[in-house]
Amino acid sequence: MLKKIDGGQRLIQGTTQLTQRTRGIEVHCLNNTKGIRWSMWDIGGHEEFHGFHYFMLPDLSDTSNPSLFLLVCSPYVLRDEGFPSKAKLKRPSEIHKELEYWLRFIASKSRNTISFKPKVIVVLTHSDKDDGFVARAQDIITSLKNQFVEWVDVISKPIAVDGFSTQSASILVSFIQANITDILEKLPPVYKVCNEVQLALKHWMTENPKTPMMNWKTFSDLCQRTRLSGLVKVNVEENMVAKRRKAVATNMHNSGDIIYFEELDFLVVNLDWFCHQVMGHLIKLSKDHAKLSSAIDSDGFTSRAYLEKVLDDSLKSSRDLGYHKSSSYITVHNLVELMLKLELCFERTIGFNNDCKLFIPTILDIDQGLKSWNWLQHHPSSNSIYFGRRLQCDDQKCTFIPRGFFCQLQVSYFTILN
Repeated sequence: MLKKIDGGQRLIQGTTQLTQRTRGIEVHCLNNTKGIRWSMWDIGGHEEFHGFHYFMLPDLSDTSNPSLFLLVCSPYVLRDEGFPSKAKLKRPSEIHKELEYWLRFIASKSRNTISFKPKVIVVLTHSDKDDGFVARAQDIITSLKNQFVEWVDVISKPIAVDGFSTQSASILVSFIQANITDILEKLPPVYKVCNEVQLALKHWMTENPKTPMMNWKTFSDLCQRTRLSGLVKVNVEENMVAKRRKAVATNMHNSGDIIYFEELDFLVVNLDWFCHQVMGHLIKLSKDHAKLSSAIDSDGFTSRAYLEKVLDDSLKSSRDLGYHKSSSYITVHNLVELMLKLELCFERTIGFNNDCKLFIPTILDIDQGLKSWNWLQHHPSSNSIYFGRRLQCDDQKCTFIPRGFFCQLQVSYFTILN
């Protein structure tokens, strides 16, 4: 739905065509007349992408990560291809389950705090088709607001939207702007410095639209043109200047504006390109059991060469659009290094030939694997001892352990054991 809002004010023409479902995460940036910059993350609601969401969404309830969520809820049951079937309305229990899942997901990425709770607006679609949807959903939203009051600030009144109406979308946009302004007024001054760097980065990306990655020197030069340079006295040592620039980059990484690691000499500045085009393509492979079964070993590892081939295929459209001509950092090697730093995968060397193998839990089909999992039977003659530990949240009603947590846990265990 957000992809239909152009410049925060009007609907893009041609909405009669069915939009391809979101793959991975699509990131859209908008600026309004008040100088407020929105970074909108359109999260694919389909289950195969849920593990990836855990990795990429920043930790919430922090002064550097003010967040406003729109939970977009349709009154209709979705068909397998992801578009509404108007023959069947959702039951109240289905609406409750859907909204509760995403509220628990948000709460699980948040800390229990008073000042910076993530705000949530429930958006009800197809208001022109189902007049009673708002009434059916209102009691559910009120109940969930009370349930999650310690974790999330749920706006009491939902916003009903007709996706084909410019006026309807404008009401939603105005409501978003008002809530964003309220969030920004509570932020510390350091946010203004980061915002200036963000605006400088936006201008740079306008001049370099085919460059989704940049080197550290270019980013440092952008910082030099902003208020950050004014905060540094002439007699301050160069290492202090670099430290402050790294602090800004870390803040922007935590807030989801860039992907930055101090150990790498490059940054990802176009998150839509990385989350949607690169990782979305990789995770989508989890639906293709034939390809995975032939490429992944029995222990869950795959060759680095196979991953590089998959990533190279995902970059094909980038090459067609001219990205490789303008950025020497868009290489398969750099993407693999980025995945390793993001803890999306783990690498180990095997055998006399030092073959590189990668373990990528996010592309494994968990449901498929569960069908063949069994508890190991302990035999009296065996010297092996098996033990385990069950993990659970303190607040099991409002939070849960997301699927992506176990993917990250597997990578962490492999790293420790290696």
